[in-house]
Amino acid sequence: MAEQNAPEYPPALELEKELTRKERQIEYLQTELRRYHNLMEELKQGMRPIGTVEEVKGDTALVRLSGGQAFQVSIPPEVRDKVNTSVDAVLSPTKGVIVDVIERMRDRSLLEYQVEKAPKVFYEDIVGLGKELLSLRQAIEWILDPETRTRREQIIRDPRMLEEAGSVLLFGPPGTGKTYMAKAVAGTISKHGQHTSFLKIESYEIVSKWLGESAKNVKEVFKLARESAPTVLFIDEADAIGRARMEATTDAGRDVQGMLNQILTELGEGFHVNRNVAVIFATNYPSVIDPALMDRMKRIIYVPPPKTREEVKRILDFYLSKVEVDPSISKYDGGLTEEAFDEIWRIIRSRRQVYEASIPDRGIIVKDQYVITPRDMKNIVQEAASEASFQGEPFVTIDRVTTLFRNLGSEERDSRIVS
Repeated sequence: MAEQNAPEYPPALELEKELTRKERQIEYLQTELRRYHNLMEELKQGMRPIGTVEEVKGDTALVRLSGGQAFQVSIPPEVRDKVNTSVDAVLSPTKGVIVDVIERMRDRSLLEYQVEKAPKVFYEDIVGLGKELLSLRQAIEWILDPETRTRREQIIRDPRMLEEAGSVLLFGPPGTGKTYMAKAVAGTISKHGQHTSFLKIESYEIVSKWLGESAKNVKEVFKLARESAPTVLFIDEADAIGRARMEATTDAGRDVQGMLNQILTELGEGFHVNRNVAVIFATNYPSVIDPALMDRMKRIIYVPPPKTREEVKRILDFYLSKVEVDPSISKYDGGLTEEAFDEIWRIIRSRRQVYEASIPDRGIIVKDQYVITPRDMKNIVQEAASEASFQGEPFVTIDRVTTLFRNLGSEERDSRIVS
């Protein structure tokens, strides 16, 4: 009997080894399945709620969300030493457990460094945008300048009409001077004796991955602007935080709605809400901004790029007047001779950039074709001056400037100085 069974041992051993291999494969696949299941659950949960720790008692804490709701939550042992009333708590999706903590003052302190007191940019630094600058001044100067406000109050007899402050929207291609215009208002009013702050906020600084934190950041920004008043609050890339609302079916969607609602609340309907604070929004894409936010804009100003030869030369001359230029190609006022500029114009006039934008509710449709922006020209002049100084040259030559203009838009161009 033993002799009959002997030949069967090797196949049985192989089957046992194969069974072991399959069991290990199944264990590995089960581990991967759990990993992907956890990942899917994480994606379904979306943004996690964050709130202020108001009270800690043993292994529980009272946490209040930005919307006002308060929750009694558990504190796991791994974060017990970190939870106190000076931090914010990140809650589980069920809002029953603290899963992490973040420093409450971190974002706030970063924003404080962005307040620029009495900036050194003035109206005379804005070239080629006279009509647009005048429109901006008419909309916000009276908010910041007591003398202008007094003259306005002497004309408007009904106090209720004095409350119509609102905000301003600047839109146009990148690099046309939107930020510079806003800063020039603060700088010029400061030069005339009313020290004014300039607070520039990029929209990505407001948006947070934590549920409810974006709305809280909006509130902090406006609070900081009021504390620094008189203030020009400049919110760039407004389309990122003011995008038209849709039906919110996820935590992320509800967070975007909460952020926009907070902006509308902070803007308010009357001047008393933001006395001495002028709010200026800027965007390249005005068509995507929510109608409710657009309705708060008392003035919408298109900031165009220079399109004609004369406009481009005027702006280039302005920036070249700030540096030392080869005397053989410059005039007494700092501008280029016509012959020198003709060479530059031949290089750039074939460039074609198109900007299109629309605001249907206001009947605004823009389609502009241009060759260069003021920011491009400023960067080229700065780079030419830097290269000349590095080479030990006493001034900027036409060859150095024309080379940089040829490289403009080229994929092979060297890294450029961006102010």
